[in-house]
Amino acid sequence: MRGRTGQGGAGQSAWWRRAITWMLGAGWALCSMASASAGLALTPEQAQWVAAHAGQPLQVGFDPYSGMDSFALRGRRQGFLHLLLDDINAQTGLKLVAAQASGWDEAYRHFVQGQTDVLYGANPTPEREKIMRFTAPAQRYPYVVLARKDGSVKTLGDIDGKAIGFIASDFVLQALPQAYPKIRFAPAIFPDQAAALPALLAGRVDAFVTSGGGSEVEYVVAHPELAIVAELRTITSDMTLAVRHADAPLAGILDRYLQQRGAHIAELARQARSLFNRKALQLTDAELAWLERSGIAVVGAAEDYLPFDYQSQGQYKGIAGEVLQEVAQAVGMQLRVVSAPFARIMEEARAGRIHVVNMAKTEERQADFLFPRPFSPERDIIIGRRSSPPIPDIYALEDQRVAVIDGFWHEEYLRRNLRQPSMVKTADILESLRKVRDGEADYLIENPTVADYYINGLGYQELVKRGDTSGDSSLYFGVSRQQPELAGILDKVLPMLPYEQIKYRALQSVPAVPNESNRRLLWLAGVLAAALVGIVALTAVIARKLTQARLQNQFLREREQWLYTDALTGCLNRNHFNAHVDALEQWLVPPAAVIVADLNNLKRTNDAHGHAAGDALLCAFADAMRAHWPQARLYRMGGDEFLMLLAPADAAALQQQVDLFQAHCAQSAVVLPGGTTLHPSAAIGIDLRDAGSSLDQCIARADQQMYVAKRRQKKRSTDTP
Repeated sequence: MRGRTGQGGAGQSAWWRRAITWMLGAGWALCSMASASAGLALTPEQAQWVAAHAGQPLQVGFDPYSGMDSFALRGRRQGFLHLLLDDINAQTGLKLVAAQASGWDEAYRHFVQGQTDVLYGANPTPEREKIMRFTAPAQRYPYVVLARKDGSVKTLGDIDGKAIGFIASDFVLQALPQAYPKIRFAPAIFPDQAAALPALLAGRVDAFVTSGGGSEVEYVVAHPELAIVAELRTITSDMTLAVRHADAPLAGILDRYLQQRGAHIAELARQARSLFNRKALQLTDAELAWLERSGIAVVGAAEDYLPFDYQSQGQYKGIAGEVLQEVAQAVGMQLRVVSAPFARIMEEARAGRIHVVNMAKTEERQADFLFPRPFSPERDIIIGRRSSPPIPDIYALEDQRVAVIDGFWHEEYLRRNLRQPSMVKTADILESLRKVRDGEADYLIENPTVADYYINGLGYQELVKRGDTSGDSSLYFGVSRQQPELAGILDKVLPMLPYEQIKYRALQSVPAVPNESNRRLLWLAGVLAAALVGIVALTAVIARKLTQARLQNQFLREREQWLYTDALTGCLNRNHFNAHVDALEQWLVPPAAVIVADLNNLKRTNDAHGHAAGDALLCAFADAMRAHWPQARLYRMGGDEFLMLLAPADAAALQQQVDLFQAHCAQSAVVLPGGTTLHPSAAIGIDLRDAGSSLDQCIARADQQMYVAKRRQKKRSTDTP
């Protein structure tokens, strides 16, 4: 009986093994069929892993302060991570579920402790790779540096020597010193963004480094006193899906999903970013309802206003077109373009059939249009011939013939400011330029980018800027008063856009203006000999490339000016010094002088009279140094610290110059609006370079002398403004 029973048990066991094997095979087949129908190809081993975990919730930990990845909008939790998990589940048959955590540190800890199965958004590091297996990133978000607008951190280089905030367990703590080894800072660690931002606002840290992903927009909108001062494109937050090594098959499945669904993932990210921007920009319920109800803006593209407006294959192009496309992408809006002459565009817009038009803001137009903030700070300039007298302001155009495009705002502008304006009406900008060139008009008023585009493109080198306008001639989008929600959306999105980058990108694709000088050459070449046609055509191509190169060089010059110049004082800044330190080392040949100056009482002035008074004191001191040493190179190294390089120099004469400069500063005055008088003064240290000293050594010695002078001054006075 025992033997038979044993044989019967063995037979039953074999039967169950066959049944289990059949069920697993059937499950694998079903899973494979589901995967195939969904378009995702898995290996048999991966399909079996999915079948073995079917219906089992897999917890995904993530940073709740992750911007567009997860957020609440109109009472609903949504974002890129949730869209991604839904698509993964639909494509694989898995059941990935977003877990809850109070911050990144807690989400990371829960994963390490085994309370969650997947960690979203962890960058690979040698330490983490000991316990995790990482997928490819679903998204990459550059890290950003946030700082107070009134603080001393204006660029990435300014964090040197400052207290900088970081989130606990954030890999950027290791990556930042590796990427920028010359930058030294004191890290301050916070559990999450909710603790770091108040510390930044209160001044306990000078800057805060955090992952982007849209959250930086929310911070800046919620706290207008903050600004994004740098984007670290070399350091990105890689939104991987990490699992423990024991769950390596799951990592393989997720990697296959990421490889095969790349285009769809990009579309999910676009949807999530537009929805998050609606939240971050604090759109009203009416604005959100407008986007959900229609979300279509009818745009008028003028036919005669390059490089700002033109229509190509149903799309709004040019600088204004690129700006509006950025707005549309930011909030998920659609654009419908109507192209016509500007006068016709205005008729349709006043009738409400066109919603938004690139136009100047005038009192008359405000009756029909709402004007969000300008999308460009450029103001119109006055153009004339090289031989024409300069125009100090708009009132100097009295008794001058001014070319005015029919329907443009300049006619209203001239009538409002001049007693008897003399206007020469034209059909478009080309006719206006020709009339000024040919002497049929004396001047015209135009946007500087438009003027540069046409003058360079046409080859009218005899036309130049002769003056500036005095009115509000910035670039605006006028919005029909029947579309107040659209105006509100534009007003909130426009300040977030990088206008100079958009402008540069747009100028690369704007069609070139036919160069009239080149056309004359072509006609002459045709008269002389048909054989020269090819040469002239080549000349035209070269001329067009030179025009494009001039536009690019102009942009690069403007960018370099912005990057290397202190916006407040006009001095060179630390960026310039760091970028040109090797050249300065060669230029500053002994005997040469290094002067370090530390402005006195800047903090007390700011505290007592406000930052505007402190700014005035800084500007007055910088102006005094430039006037006293016009041949020197002057740097504002940050805050109240200045550096001056002077070559060659004599020790005795230099000390006399410093004493004389201090005396002049004591006699100069900055008068504040309330009547308070301030006198700029500084502690100054000097050092003469000899043949055996480097520039850094000279600066260090001058710095020591400055601190000696600072202590001596404090002993002699109460050190009050």
